Amino acid sequence: MSRLLVGPFNRVEGDLEVQLDIDQGRVTSAQVNATMYRGFEQILQGKVPHDALVYVPRICGICSVSQSVASACALADLGGIAMPANGQHATNLILATENLADHLTHFYLFFMPDFARPVYAAHPWHAEAVRRFAPDHGEQVRAATAARQRWLTLLGTLGGKWPHTQSVEPGGSTRAIDAAERVRLLAKVREFRSFLERQLFAAPLEAVAALANEAALWDWHAQDPLGGDLRFFLTLVRDLQLDTLGPGPGRYLSYGAYAQAGGGWA
Repeated sequence: MSRLLVGPFNRVEGDLEVQLDIDQGRVTSAQVNATMYRGFEQILQGKVPHDALVYVPRICGICSVSQSVASACALADLGGIAMPANGQHATNLILATENLADHLTHFYLFFMPDFARPVYAAHPWHAEAVRRFAPDHGEQVRAATAARQRWLTLLGTLGGKWPHTQSVEPGGSTRAIDAAERVRLLAKVREFRSFLERQLFAAPLEAVAALANEAALWDWHAQDPLGGDLRFFLTLVRDLQLDTLGPGPGRYLSYGAYAQAGGGWA
């Protein structure tokens, strides 16, 4: 039996260490050690319930809206508050805007730069990975960082500010959007769509959304294996057999992240 110690992982909220015991190629024991304790659960004890909307978003500087929405939903359940449709719609938009920014952050800043490391230098795609994704100076890293910054101005409009948005409440959002702001929001959406279609997918969003299964995804990839950052990633997946790593049991539950709501802007 051998023991593998991996850490610290510094791309999470606080360092994380993983200890694996491996016997004949199989993990027999796994232990995870989080070395930084912040104690938000203890901070909230004894506070006025509504204070959670101020404290909880500080859990994370990247996904603070997710924390805001979770605490607002908890307070709504506690108070028996039914969120009106337009309030739910506004909350969903704020949450979805941050979620999109987080996907961009993870792919371009946390994940893809790993493939620019010298350990992959023998692979034919490595020079292209360095050009696109090298930390700080990769061409696509810079483009994605700029797109993310512009996208987050949309979140600042919807929520009043970002991070640690304070407009999310148990009954919806306190940030009203006027007609002129709606026009600016649509302009930001079109700008972000342009980045996705030119850089990430190198294809219309409708074409990507129409991919119905894994076979269709690989057929799409084969049309241009280096076209766009997603297809380039799929090239790496196939070469490194990333799709064979860490498969789960195939039994998953998903309750969704967005409560359904009707209505629109009022």
